[in-house]
Amino acid sequence: MGISTHLLEKFFNGDCTEEEKREIVEFFKLHPEKLDQYLTEDSWKDFTPDTRMEVPTEKLRSNIGQEVGEMQTPVRKIRYSWVAAASVIFLVAFYFLLHNGTNKGTTPPVAAANPPKIKNETPLKIIDNASSAIKTCFLPDSSKVELTGASRISFNDPFINGRRDIFLEGEAVFTVRKDDAKPFTVHARGIATTALGTVFRVSDKHGLFTTVHLISGRVVVKKEDTKDGKAFKNIYLLPGQQLAVNKENFSVQIKNLTPATKVRPEPAAAPAQQILTFTNRPLTEILSLLQKEYKMSISFDAAALQNMTFTGTLDRNKESLESFLNTLCDLNELTLKKISDNSFSIQVK
Repeated sequence: MGISTHLLEKFFNGDCTEEEKREIVEFFKLHPEKLDQYLTEDSWKDFTPDTRMEVPTEKLRSNIGQEVGEMQTPVRKIRYSWVAAASVIFLVAFYFLLHNGTNKGTTPPVAAANPPKIKNETPLKIIDNASSAIKTCFLPDSSKVELTGASRISFNDPFINGRRDIFLEGEAVFTVRKDDAKPFTVHARGIATTALGTVFRVSDKHGLFTTVHLISGRVVVKKEDTKDGKAFKNIYLLPGQQLAVNKENFSVQIKNLTPATKVRPEPAAAPAQQILTFTNRPLTEILSLLQKEYKMSISFDAAALQNMTFTGTLDRNKESLESFLNTLCDLNELTLKKISDNSFSIQVK
């Protein structure tokens, strides 16, 4: 498709029909490089007409011609009329639209008029225990906390970012509701103890040490800030172990806690094993064993518990059977019901 010189001259003179105008516009859309040859003069590019001026009359245009005279070296022969000037303005505007449209990548980004507001983080919920007795409370995921006197915990309610972060000042025992997708971490004096489903105690009440005692399950303990050059490798505790971290140099000590031997003048009959240790033992086997050891009845649905296991210890000198059964139920989302002094029932929630 081409455009004749005669048609261009009609365009500049304002004599084109609407159909011819559309033909010229379509031609330059398909061949924008052709537009350059009609816009070679700087004066065309810098042309900014004063819209306040009226259209010049033929007489005024004649007088201007007599004063200025004919152009000596015209680039192209075009009859200058007001309609022609309008055509030039149109072409110049069309030229820049074409060229700017092909360089969208260089357009500087424009800041949003109303930038999105940053949401403030939800303030932490705080639970204090100003008394000397142990205070029992429950977290948003139903995990249980036994908070000792003069201690405090703080946390997001509800938990956020797919995590369960607890900030401890003092001492507490945590019975954690199992949730593999949301790690449970207790932060105390720069030490982080993380578990998925377990029971452990954390204390920073000692002036020089922070201690972590694992009662059942498995936890990993690590130092949170390592920029000061004082650090230790992640430590995985086994049930019954206690970790002590020196707050000054961050040295660590691990020891196995053994129950104190009680001397009785006339010891009553007791089961042969005072400490029962379980490692990934099926819950059904544990409950069956407890029935024999304690000579009690524990009713449960074996099929509903078949995929549940437990790793931990039961110290008969320190924990009652009912307390231990409550721990098993809390860790596995089960419900314990005491029917009588010698009978319990365990059901799935």
